[in-house]
Amino acid sequence: MSLITISDLGKDYGPHTILDGISLRLARGEKVGIVGKNGGGKTTLLRLLLGIEEPTRGTIRVAQGVRIGYLSQIARLDDSKTILDEAEMALASVADAEARLREAEMALASDPESEDLLDALGAAQDRYEFSGGEAARASLLASLEAMGLPEKDWDKPVSVLSGGEKTRLSMAKLLATTPDVLALDEPTNHLDIRAVEWLEGFLQRFPGAVLLVSHDRRFLENTANAIWDVEATGVTPYSGGYVFYKEKRERVRAEQLELYQRQQAEIARTEEYIRRNKAGQNTRIAMGRQKRLDRLERLERPDSDPQGVKAKLATSGRSGENVVVAEKANKKFGEQPILDNVDFILRRDQKIGIVGPNGTGKTTLIEMLLGEQALDSGFLKFGHGVTVAVHRQDEDDFEGDEIVLEAFYERAGLNIAEARSHLAKFLFTGDDVFKPISALSGGERSKLRMALMVLSPANLLVLDEPTNHLDVWSCDALTDALKSFPSTLLVVSHDRALLDAVTDHTLAFEGNGKVALHEGNYALYRATKSQPLPTAPIPRRKSEPEPIKPNAFQLSKERARLQKRVTTIEEEIGKLEAELATVEAALASGEGDATTLAAEHTKLSGQLDAKLVDWEQTAAEAEAMV
Repeated sequence: MSLITISDLGKDYGPHTILDGISLRLARGEKVGIVGKNGGGKTTLLRLLLGIEEPTRGTIRVAQGVRIGYLSQIARLDDSKTILDEAEMALASVADAEARLREAEMALASDPESEDLLDALGAAQDRYEFSGGEAARASLLASLEAMGLPEKDWDKPVSVLSGGEKTRLSMAKLLATTPDVLALDEPTNHLDIRAVEWLEGFLQRFPGAVLLVSHDRRFLENTANAIWDVEATGVTPYSGGYVFYKEKRERVRAEQLELYQRQQAEIARTEEYIRRNKAGQNTRIAMGRQKRLDRLERLERPDSDPQGVKAKLATSGRSGENVVVAEKANKKFGEQPILDNVDFILRRDQKIGIVGPNGTGKTTLIEMLLGEQALDSGFLKFGHGVTVAVHRQDEDDFEGDEIVLEAFYERAGLNIAEARSHLAKFLFTGDDVFKPISALSGGERSKLRMALMVLSPANLLVLDEPTNHLDVWSCDALTDALKSFPSTLLVVSHDRALLDAVTDHTLAFEGNGKVALHEGNYALYRATKSQPLPTAPIPRRKSEPEPIKPNAFQLSKERARLQKRVTTIEEEIGKLEAELATVEAALASGEGDATTLAAEHTKLSGQLDAKLVDWEQTAAEAEAMV
């Protein structure tokens, strides 16, 4: 059964077409990862499906009774409430059903012989169970714990939470509402690895459908059983997980490129034959080939996958053997220990991943190392000859009204030509360099910070969540760049694909100020520290009661509506077929621009296919009414 059906969907913003000609279905139990480059339309597609925005053309049909739960990238919470009070807002329908159940129980207690009150109690009980009942609250509290919001903090006001904590509170609320479809927009951005792994388990067990916009490659592979690839205003669906999608996409691109190159070679051979023979004894043959060439539907060269960081990371001279040294390092915030008598040595050319729950001190460690915060006692210093380049998460000194090019060359110390050349390596090309900083997406702003960082020769790179806001292509490119970096790397990240590909040591924050250095990447560390993740019960709504069967008049009215719709669709199909025939005739005669006509032919064919599917479904519904 399709929960959501999309037919010939399109969305324009002014003269710019963002999405066009999209026809897709979301089935019950399907978990779809939505991928594509930043700014390509992923979030727009999600907002259209949710009804937050209206399509310019086409239709989106949501099956009757289907509930969709949405987590946006920006948390919207009431700062005046406590964490628990705000969380329990998700249970409003459960609380209302429970209140009516208690009223029905009290009414029946006052008149136990009343059959009407007994029926009312049964109906109230059914409604309470259908809303999730006791399991809904258990799921909510378990979700809060799993999202790193423990019971001891539930009385704190929402106003004291960080942006990441607010995202996790929104996530816990959403997971407790038992929607039929979960729509998640970059849910892992502010989660630590344990929370990401918990969410994976939840989504794997979740019986409904999932729409998931994410750049986290491991998360996509572990949760999605289908991929929608948003590219060049269209969406291509792929069955299977993220790794299968990448392999199939690359294989299809290679096949398309081979076909394109074969056609180009054949065109070149034909044009050479025509040039040599158009004035000779084979003129008639040459003219015939020219006509066939004019009618040929030219293949477009397939775009290569969008690339992210293309610049090599600069390095300076070798540092000493010991790059970072901690001896009996201690740091507290109030009564909360961040470092408790910590000792470790990070050595030259090691690639160290820093992991641990949010709030345990990963970013604080970097700040202390850079001299921005002081230890309470002990020693934490760089070794001899260490030069550092730093990439911060969501932190820079750019002003919103600055232009990209000016902001970059002033800070980089380059002239305009050098600045433009360097920015092009980070996909700031053409008019992109004249955008105001305020117009950049989170991923673009992150790449601009990275463009500055790589100009600073260093033998130690310190990166704090470098993949946040990047698209999957930029994550792949950054991973490749870091793998080739020849010096020492220190990276705080919850991106397991990055950590496993790049790091060879893991500095783990294990709670209560305990920090330990382990050999191996995150996967090896996780295997040696395997712990069961908390499991939140998934409240299941009681099955919908059987609908009341419509009477003969209602059946006749609905059948007439469907038959009218069938007639309308048939008229639309006739118009599309006529337009398609006109285009085909123009292609056959060689009149007009072949490329434009071929593009119009493809567009009309897609619209006709969608209308035929719509006709079949509507006609089948009408026949079922007989």
